[in-house]
Amino acid sequence: MAKKPVQFLTVPAELQPIAHACRQYLLNNGLKLILEHKEHHFPETATIYGKHKKEQHFYIFDPHLKKDRLTLWAGYGKSCPHGSFVSLCAPSDAIGANDLVFMQNLGLGLLVLRDDGGVAELLQPVDLSLRVALPPLDRHRPAVKVELSKVHSLFGRGDWKRGFEEACKVVEKNARTYLRRQAKANNVIVPSKKGKTKKLSVGEIDRMPLGALAKVFCNKMTPTPIDNQLCTGLEIINPDRINVAHHILTAKKEAQLRANVGRHMWTIDNLLISIPP
Repeated sequence: MAKKPVQFLTVPAELQPIAHACRQYLLNNGLKLILEHKEHHFPETATIYGKHKKEQHFYIFDPHLKKDRLTLWAGYGKSCPHGSFVSLCAPSDAIGANDLVFMQNLGLGLLVLRDDGGVAELLQPVDLSLRVALPPLDRHRPAVKVELSKVHSLFGRGDWKRGFEEACKVVEKNARTYLRRQAKANNVIVPSKKGKTKKLSVGEIDRMPLGALAKVFCNKMTPTPIDNQLCTGLEIINPDRINVAHHILTAKKEAQLRANVGRHMWTIDNLLISIPP
């Protein structure tokens, strides 16, 4: 028996082509979709509602940008406990440069219908439910500021998990550089397995991941206040960094990271300030 053609009852006739094109585009990208979905807490019916793990994606359709409607949906997304993303689907000629800035400031995505009938994502939505204010870049010296600019860019695009992983790489690199300088001066002395002490070489330090670096700072025979700060800070962020780096984020671990990531980013920021240039 042939399947009934998909019908959008809440979409005006002029937007039906983009509604069907967007639906196919989203299906091709692996989202599970419910059409014209409404729940008691939604601000209005979501023309397309998508689910991916615990994330929810809302797609609304308009022939032109309606600021009040988009602001309403952005406010709803910020009130959700789990990952929430809102995108507008509209004709490509309906959105001007000022509209793009307005949507980007709200953290909304934008899908438009191309001339060939395909769909282009002009703006990627951010996770509206994640409320993290990153420390300002001007707290850092120029070299670190450049390294952290990618982190801020990832968070700005809503890719907060990759942003956190990138921040961990930045602090790992700077902590290793600091420890290498100490090793060159023969100042990295730790207990050995035989109950004696051992001087770590630059080569050994270069092979250490973040967790191993944390253990060195914690076990140094004559730690400085900076070493103690790095010991504590790196040990705090490392369990979540492992889960992200090795792609073992279960629903429980992702919820844990979501709860911790704001404080982790400030911990990383403070560590980077403490490490001497």
